[in-house]
Amino acid sequence: MAKNTGSSLDINAYIHKPLNCTKTTSTSQMLAYKVPKAKQKYDITLMEVSLAAYYYQGIAYGAEKAAKEAGVTLHITAGKGYTTPTLQLQQAENVLQRKTDAIVLAPVDIQGSVPVVQAAKKQNVPVVNISTEVVDPYVYTVMQDDYLMGKAGADEIARLVPKGGEGIIMGGPANATWSRKRVAGFEDQVKAKYPKLKVVDAPTQLVDPAEGLKDFQNSIQAHPNIKWIYSVFYYVLLPESLPSQYKGLPFSTTSFEPSSIKSLQSGAIKSTLPVLPIWMGYYGVGTAIQKLNGQEPTRINCLPFPPITKASIDSKLAHAELFPASYKAKTG
Repeated sequence: MAKNTGSSLDINAYIHKPLNCTKTTSTSQMLAYKVPKAKQKYDITLMEVSLAAYYYQGIAYGAEKAAKEAGVTLHITAGKGYTTPTLQLQQAENVLQRKTDAIVLAPVDIQGSVPVVQAAKKQNVPVVNISTEVVDPYVYTVMQDDYLMGKAGADEIARLVPKGGEGIIMGGPANATWSRKRVAGFEDQVKAKYPKLKVVDAPTQLVDPAEGLKDFQNSIQAHPNIKWIYSVFYYVLLPESLPSQYKGLPFSTTSFEPSSIKSLQSGAIKSTLPVLPIWMGYYGVGTAIQKLNGQEPTRINCLPFPPITKASIDSKLAHAELFPASYKAKTG
């Protein structure tokens, strides 16, 4: 992992590098994992970017499941998106004042959330980094490798479009590390392995289907003959919203949840890479407990993301990506 270099971090170079994984967990290992029992009734805090989407609810569900199995108390805080590092730091100061034993952190910003980690470090409170990266060597990390996920997305498009052709990347939030790394990985893989594929546009946008559709429509005005679409996250561009002449194009994305399942079933998307929110929440709390129990956790644990297609909707991995429809995470 890169050292904490503060504002001197060369983010443009950083996004073109994979995580320096201490361990690469296989799908079977992940599905078999159980959180350790807590030696004491620890207080653990999950700090989320938001709770306003299936992804964030999934993280909370996995964390609550782990806390219940291990016998610890879990508190949840949530921000207002990827542009609120000041709010996240304020929340962290409140959490530390409350004397939490460990923090499971989904950071708002790769550098902007470093003060959260540093504040915890001053009080010797362990921090487990999930969801997207924060660049500080103090943290233990459990997440997917977004750069390699982008490369895998290019592999999927190459599989779906063997003859190649022009295509569009829907790039997601311009300031978020996870989205930038997926775009970088995709583009690097195309340059290295797939000369028949040509990325003609890669607009960035918030995770907002209306904004994504507008960006897509602008792109196809300049590039009407595209043969494929890659989106860094399902909700950046809903496949069912595409203009009629582009519906049915090979379309690959990330995230497996009820809405993307319907798109797989209808053929609107051909494959998706799971982003594992439940497992990050579950592993995150488990890693914190391991540290509090006096053991040394894996420093950087990289989780798997095998493609899910219409044929594998009922796989064990696919089912493990879903939580009950009645579940609703709350802060507190």
